[in-house]
Amino acid sequence: MTQVTVEEYLSNLPPDLQAITRELVAVARKNMPGAHEFIYHNAVGYSVSESLFDRICYIAPQRGYVNFGFFFSVNLPDPKHLLIGEGKRLRHVKVRSVEEAHNPALGKLIAATWKEAPDSIAIIHAKRKKSTA
Repeated sequence: MTQVTVEEYLSNLPPDLQAITRELVAVARKNMPGAHEFIYHNAVGYSVSESLFDRICYIAPQRGYVNFGFFFSVNLPDPKHLLIGEGKRLRHVKVRSVEEAHNPALGKLIAATWKEAPDSIAIIHAKRKKSTA
């Protein structure tokens, strides 16, 4: 099976969502140097390794906005209260414009999740290992 590239994926989005998503991809790349980037479940995903199981965040276009999702965000510092959600780990930010994608607080959330990613992934791997032992 041929993997769709990020550029191919972006080029097929409606113009308004494409502009927001492109900007979020740029912000993600800036704040997560070395992250693995791929398309998975109709979203741009970011991982600490080539494994899809090591995903830490994603960019998912919706109708009228784009979600920037964080898999390990419950304890992220969020003084601007951008994060939405009530699950055990997952939170997201709804981005409705290119201007919102430039919000420095979003960049700080992305940088913080990247900084914490190795520890977050290690905890998940340890739990998986225990459950299969």
